[in-house]
Amino acid sequence: MHARLALACGILWCQAAAAEPLYLCKAYSGGLFWSSAHCSTRQATIDRIVEVPEGMPFEQQVMLGNQAAAEGARLAAPPPAQPPQPVQRSARQRAEDECARLEAHIARLDAMARQPQSAAVQDKLAERRRSARSRQFELRCK
Repeated sequence: MHARLALACGILWCQAAAAEPLYLCKAYSGGLFWSSAHCSTRQATIDRIVEVPEGMPFEQQVMLGNQAAAEGARLAAPPPAQPPQPVQRSARQRAEDECARLEAHIARLDAMARQPQSAAVQDKLAERRRSARSRQFELRCK
């Protein structure tokens, strides 16, 4: 057991020793580029540092750096927004909303009834008003 642990630690230590930094540099003009030398030697600031295996071709180091940068951006991004859940309203709230709509509807019917209308139209308006008032009574509107 201890031998395995020592072997694992040794492997990790060897891998850590065989790594070198790769710098993602940001030029003063705004462009980004990868460099194996410190960014200040190229008149740029450090945007990210990635540890890459020593002796690997530069193009492969850049690919690893891009993967690490993409993973970092993914982890730093906020989680996707959840669609808003429909607001659960109580039966009383729904009844109050309907009461307000009925009150406005009755006010419109009254305004229409005050206009010169034929007897048939006045009868229809009166029936619609009675129906709305009955619904208000059922809901116990104020």
